[in-house]
Amino acid sequence: MILRSWWEDDPGRLAQEIDDIGSVAPALEWTPEGAGHFSGALPVWPFTRPEPAGLSNLVDQPLRARVAYGHGFPAVPPILYPLEPQPDVTLRSFTQYHVLPNGGLCLLRDADQWDLFSRTSDLILKASGWMIEFALFQRGKIPNMTVNGIVTDEQLDHLITATAEETA
Repeated sequence: MILRSWWEDDPGRLAQEIDDIGSVAPALEWTPEGAGHFSGALPVWPFTRPEPAGLSNLVDQPLRARVAYGHGFPAVPPILYPLEPQPDVTLRSFTQYHVLPNGGLCLLRDADQWDLFSRTSDLILKASGWMIEFALFQRGKIPNMTVNGIVTDEQLDHLITATAEETA
């Protein structure tokens, strides 16, 4: 029995994923091996609000990641693995850092936040926000990651600017 993956059985969904992800993270490249994955650099600030001043002083390199799909996609969300920088293994499975035991990022609070119509690009936005929070954490500016992330919440924008000014 030859197993086929979701992208072979649903080429329309694959085309939708490629277009949708390309609109948010054009540097990610699709690899059609196994269940498939995207890999490459995520945008540093893909959010709709203005970028905080000095962000490039805080995050000088984009997060390089692998967006790994499982054969159960789209019923099961893909997992985003940070490749560079990689969080230390000691941070895994602590909810305050949003890193899973397998090294992937925990980007959904509850399983019901993902359904058949959810968009992988929304997870990419959250991963870009995770990178910024991780940079603040590494500099000792926050004790842990926020619960809701920074995609739509500007609560850390002032801290991003202040920290960037310190490092300039």
